[in-house]
Amino acid sequence: MLSSSATPPQLKRMKPTSPAARDWAALPQDVLSTIFLKLGPSEIMLGAELVCTAWRRVALEEPALWRRIGEQLWRCVGVDAEMAMERVALDHAAGQCEAFRGCLDYDDLLYLVQRAPSLKTLDIKRFSNYEGTEELIVALEKLPLLENLQIRFTYSVKGDVEMLQSICQACPNLKKLVLIFTDVYWDKDEFYKEPIDGEIPLMHELRVLELYECDLSCRGLKGIVDSCPLLESLHITGYFNKQHIHENLQVKCARVHELTLPTTVKPSNRYFHGFL
Repeated sequence: MLSSSATPPQLKRMKPTSPAARDWAALPQDVLSTIFLKLGPSEIMLGAELVCTAWRRVALEEPALWRRIGEQLWRCVGVDAEMAMERVALDHAAGQCEAFRGCLDYDDLLYLVQRAPSLKTLDIKRFSNYEGTEELIVALEKLPLLENLQIRFTYSVKGDVEMLQSICQACPNLKKLVLIFTDVYWDKDEFYKEPIDGEIPLMHELRVLELYECDLSCRGLKGIVDSCPLLESLHITGYFNKQHIHENLQVKCARVHELTLPTTVKPSNRYFHGFL
């Protein structure tokens, strides 16, 4: 009879063995690249890049990891640090960045254009340089492959600049354009909104156009639908007097599958058009 302290041979063989230590730094470069692609730029820069020399080498030598910058918000950093990180990420991309999302002033925009000439998607969360309005257009002209553009202006655009017309002139190959303007008090009763009141250049590829906080006229609406033959979605907010739409313009608007126009008449015009 075996004593209680004895262990049968078959049970000895079943004892779990401690797993062998893994050398994560020895992972093949293609495997690390695949993992890093799932992390995103901020996680690479604030985490994976700092693990060891081997991981940092992959982060710095694989431009494909930085083709989409700013898709995830930079965490735990201020605005100044965010802009600095965006510049470092653009350097890592080595000219291969295709999509960028972030806050820019004019100087940052110039840096972006120089480092990302093949950019296809640009989402400027806040463009904050009042004096750089004309320079913004010059910079956009240097991005010939741009297809998707969104800009949120943090100031009122200069009155002598037709921003929609200028951007369409600079970026004729856009497929989607979103412009978000900032409300500014004109007087105690109404806000100043970006005027949309004229023709725009022919946009052969534009499918989606969104304009926020605008003062739309029928002439401006006609200019849009006449110059965008492939337009599928048009969304505009702000001021607009629908009573002025004539039948021919209604027919043209009917070709747009998704159409949203402002329902508010400009306060200063309400008296003259019988709204008061």
